[in-house]
Amino acid sequence: MAIVGRPNVGKSTLFNRLLGKRQAIVGDRPGVTVDRLESEFLLGERPVVLVDTGGIGEGTHNAMQPAIDGQVEAALAIADIVVFVTDAQSGSTGVDANIASKLRRYGIPVALVVNKAERVGSTLDFFGLGIGEPLPVSAIHGQGMPELLDLLMTMLPEVADQPFADPLDEPLANVAVIGRPNVGKSTLINAWLGRDRMVVSEVAGTTRDAIDSMLPYNGRFVRLVDTAGQRKHGRISDVIEFVARVKAVQAFRMADVAVMLLDGGEGIVEQDMRLMQLAQDEGCALIVAVNKLDLLSDQEWKYFAERLNYRMRGMSDIPVYRVTAKVGKGVRRLLSEAVKASERNHIRVGTGELNRWLGDAQEAHHAPSSDGSMVRLKYASQTGTNPPSIKIFCNRPGKLKPSYRRYLEQSFRKSFDLTGVPVRFTFAGGHNPYAEKNQ
Repeated sequence: MAIVGRPNVGKSTLFNRLLGKRQAIVGDRPGVTVDRLESEFLLGERPVVLVDTGGIGEGTHNAMQPAIDGQVEAALAIADIVVFVTDAQSGSTGVDANIASKLRRYGIPVALVVNKAERVGSTLDFFGLGIGEPLPVSAIHGQGMPELLDLLMTMLPEVADQPFADPLDEPLANVAVIGRPNVGKSTLINAWLGRDRMVVSEVAGTTRDAIDSMLPYNGRFVRLVDTAGQRKHGRISDVIEFVARVKAVQAFRMADVAVMLLDGGEGIVEQDMRLMQLAQDEGCALIVAVNKLDLLSDQEWKYFAERLNYRMRGMSDIPVYRVTAKVGKGVRRLLSEAVKASERNHIRVGTGELNRWLGDAQEAHHAPSSDGSMVRLKYASQTGTNPPSIKIFCNRPGKLKPSYRRYLEQSFRKSFDLTGVPVRFTFAGGHNPYAEKNQ
């Protein structure tokens, strides 16, 4: 089900209203939605994929308008139902008529929705579009929504009884692609998908929403999340950019692994390091990919790699890969490594193996407390994954030095081959629950 219409008629507001949550970014100016934004919801008892699209045909984006129109065409190519949104306050326009003509050529069932129709009789102007009876709604206030849902339910296509994949099946990996604006995140995802899923433009900040795409992979699928380009707080003067940053953080929290994409031609800056740290703080495994290597000579790459290694010296074993997303070089291996990093982030260590590691770690390096007395680590258990979380019982948890905590994290990561994976340790006082059983 694709939502289409002119810019700023309330498509994203209607999208959010149908979903019952704020997923699409809504702004009071044209052009906020650029890419298609997709989400599943239940219409009656039927799962429906709802697609929010960018505004059609008023030239508000100049060079970007053809790309937006292309995304709308892609949504229409796979749609079973179209929700054509118009604006009661501006009345029927020539652009509306052109859209109606295009929809008639597609032959897809259309629900003509007149938004912002709080005034009685505000739909009369839209009968002339010749695309069905206009339905008045107010997406922002919820008026007319029961009638719209009833109409959409009557438009659902018949589905033959046949086996299909359980929609609740978990993806093999949830991969978030992160980075500053215009480093090639959308180009990378398009290279993985083998099609132009994302709008690609030289205009920085083209992607504002976090967009999910499903990629078949080894008999299952990988969820790819392209996040909006991240700017420093001080440079987020537009409320839309601020909301985009918040949504990107939400994407980190849903991801198993984050691919940090760097522009080989621009080098690495402090903001890149903050993004990497943020991803790991949110529990994502992290790998780094340096893009646009075709712009670097061998000497320039050597300098870039040395600089990158120096800037990441405070982080733990982050793997670095080289790609040129525009021509697809290195992208298959990068996806494979991202899936492996996701698997590492979900590792489960048996209790016996975990406590053998703990004993060996103490034997190699005893744990002094802050006042010089000995801290005895008695027992460890794993309390979670994504990231791996370990709880250690000891006699003086408050006395354990930060340096020893870092030693345990590094030892654990090395012992279980957790390259790029954040590890969470908590320490508590208490006894070994197996002590009496072992006597």
